Amino acid sequence: MRSKSLLGGALLVGALVAFGPSLAAAAADTDAGPQRDAAAPKGDAGKPDASPGDAGAAATSPHAEDPHGGDPHGHGAGAQGGGTTDENGIFQPPPDTAEPDATLPAGTIRILVRDPDGKPLPGTVVTIGIINNSVAKGESRKRVECTADGAGECTLKDQDRGQLVAYRVSVNKEGAQFAVPPFQLAGERGVRATLHVYPVVSDLAQATIVTQAIVYAEMKDDRVQIEEILSIYNFGKTAWVPKDLVLDLPPEFTALTAQQEMSDVTVESVDKRGARIKGTLGPGRHDVEFRWQLPYSGDKDVSLFTGLPPHVAAGRVMAPAASQMKLVVDGFPAAVPRTDNRGQRMLVTERELRRDEAALTRISIELRDLPTVGPARWVVTGLAGLVVLGAIAFGFGVSAPSAGSSAKDRARARRELLDELTDLERSRLVGDVGPKTYERARRVLLERLAGLLRDDPKASPKVS
Repeated sequence: MRSKSLLGGALLVGALVAFGPSLAAAAADTDAGPQRDAAAPKGDAGKPDASPGDAGAAATSPHAEDPHGGDPHGHGAGAQGGGTTDENGIFQPPPDTAEPDATLPAGTIRILVRDPDGKPLPGTVVTIGIINNSVAKGESRKRVECTADGAGECTLKDQDRGQLVAYRVSVNKEGAQFAVPPFQLAGERGVRATLHVYPVVSDLAQATIVTQAIVYAEMKDDRVQIEEILSIYNFGKTAWVPKDLVLDLPPEFTALTAQQEMSDVTVESVDKRGARIKGTLGPGRHDVEFRWQLPYSGDKDVSLFTGLPPHVAAGRVMAPAASQMKLVVDGFPAAVPRTDNRGQRMLVTERELRRDEAALTRISIELRDLPTVGPARWVVTGLAGLVVLGAIAFGFGVSAPSAGSSAKDRARARRELLDELTDLERSRLVGDVGPKTYERARRVLLERLAGLLRDDPKASPKVS
């Protein structure tokens, strides 16, 4: 996707940092797993500081490209041996790491496979993805496997070193994938990789899931663009692999694309239905980012909706807005105007659910009192179209003056072509002519002008 992260940057970092403790508290409020309407204490979600387009791409390893096209699940800080559970029953997962180890010979990778508590998992089959970016040979990829011994360890020796080779350690289990961040072998030390593998569940009742949703709606010339970030928090000790988790969207939605994440979590477009979320949601936080569009025909008001994942504890909706525009979200407080760091006016509304409220499964949005296209715009657009059509017709329909034509006729034809080129450039600069139409018309006019200059005995250079 993009490029740039859909809903990142200062605007979303502030919101996510502020909502994080609220979501943890929501999970802690549950006795036997999350309630669908988990509570979230009030908190300041922060002011919008940046446009979604300003966001940087998801952080990647500074050392290597991921050989498998993705990266592992983000885990919070925890004890090296295993995770910890706080007084509220919230599991803090241990990190999956790949660290240089001076006790290992150069070119050696030692892999430790552990359960959530840091205990060895003997007999686990481990996959090591290897990508080699050679200037001379290009890119090559391969995978090798090893099986953990009784101590939950396996070792690869005499592996290639250097900046051109990257490694990624992963374990596939019951449809889930667990992985260590990609790494390289450099210097005279080996690497010790520690990977935690969790029980896998597909039944939501067996997982401790809480979600925050942020939706950004922006008007374009002929479409409405929706950008979403769903922060899915797994506070339990199991990995949730959802089955057919599809977020409903309007049937006419188009152009659904997802931000490439550092995990196997993906978003797929389901025609006429919505966005399907697939992948492994292990303990920790997972940000799922995607965008989609709706056709817009210039109406004063626009209505749309987006489905949500389960157990939403907090939601926020934002829209850049002209002075008269209104943002109305069903079940949310009245939107308030704010200003981002570029001085753009935005309307923002947010809601945090209480335990006694019904589950939030959909966000319904109305954009009201939109600036409509006035007559002047249609006149300008129509004139621009006539300019382009006239340019093409002139180029195709007017033949160059013959060799016997007068100098006056040839000069007039040149002036007309130059005038057409000037009008075409003006239309392009103000945005009334698209790039494809501009290139086509310009090519035709330049060809005719070149023909005039070529056939003009005074303009053509003489060869002695």
